Amino acid sequence: YNWLQTFLEALSYKLIGEVRWGVKARVFTGAAASMLDLLTDIYVTYMFWKDSTKQGYFQASLASLAVSMWFQLFFIWGQNKKLGVKQVLREWFPVLIGFKPALDASRVATGAKQEVGHAVEPMVEMTFMKGIEMFAEAIPGVIIQLMAIATSDGEVATAAWISLAVSALTTGFASATISYDWDTDPMKREQTPDFYGYVPANVRKRLIIFVSLTMFSSGLLLIRSMTIVILGLVGSKWVALYIGADMGIYLLVKILRGDFWYWMPLGGKVEIVNSFFSRCNLKIISDFTCCVQLRHPNEIGGLTWSLEFALTMVSLPVAIIVAKTQLS
Repeated sequence: YNWLQTFLEALSYKLIGEVRWGVKARVFTGAAASMLDLLTDIYVTYMFWKDSTKQGYFQASLASLAVSMWFQLFFIWGQNKKLGVKQVLREWFPVLIGFKPALDASRVATGAKQEVGHAVEPMVEMTFMKGIEMFAEAIPGVIIQLMAIATSDGEVATAAWISLAVSALTTGFASATISYDWDTDPMKREQTPDFYGYVPANVRKRLIIFVSLTMFSSGLLLIRSMTIVILGLVGSKWVALYIGADMGIYLLVKILRGDFWYWMPLGGKVEIVNSFFSRCNLKIISDFTCCVQLRHPNEIGGLTWSLEFALTMVSLPVAIIVAKTQLS
């Protein structure tokens, strides 16, 4: 009995140490990644502004940043509106300086509970904030940078390639964080063991899974974005057909199945807007990153997730064939 008690105490100290290290690593890594992504986005936008031949890309980048910021502030307002204006302003500040991802990661990693008056719990808030960043800022940013590189007349600067790589990796990191955090949540594993639990308990194996998820999403993002760029060079109608037809079929299936209404309890007419936005938002994120968490039945669904993954892998060679046919 004494031997077993000593063993369990040693094991608990080891696990506590790993958890504390994980919390600190998550906070610092999240802060560094978010700030680095923000700085690269600002840098790219500034470089487009300096080049008189790329004012269209400058306007697109600026619009992407503005839309992302607006959606984030709107979501924060919906999350905290019942707690008063001061609370809303207090939560807006981390968004404006780029530290909201690190703050959300800290709350989730330390087990913060949902406060009275909040619309959703911290895990859901973090997920949606990351989703908004990917939907309105990260994914469009990668497409814009790839298009600028593809249409460049002269030699592409090294900084442009570095910025593209950073944008893709930080987007993959955000996607991996969403899947990892939901899967490793003890409550989720207990309530839904058939869905959650693919991340192992071993620390090294967890690191391998996390890195794999990051590279998986980053690679698919580049594949899908390159498909958009190639079709865009052929003609805007091809891009509209590629994105619009897929999105239209998806929304139609959701409506016919009676699954269009989103589950988030925001209340009032906001739920109507949120249902449409959330369905489109998560569909785009799934298309470009194949975030593993989105295969959940309440989100995209396993079948749709698998089909979108296959479509992403097939679409790039098809786009190349279309480009050769149309431009020859």
